[in-house]
Amino acid sequence: MADQDEILTAIGGRILSQLEAGATSDTILKLAEAYAWIAAPDNGHGGFDAS
Repeated sequence: MADQDEILTAIGGRILSQLEAGATSDTILKLAEAYAWIAAPDNGHGGFDAS
């Protein structure tokens, strides 16, 4: 199983590739939120409606 640093690196890479591809702000927000939950799970985070 991947450790925290590997997961954060993967999410960071995905954010960069999505930015380069012209992703919507919603996509970037979701990836950034995933990064935040992994990096600091005890902090209060925003959320999004996955529906």
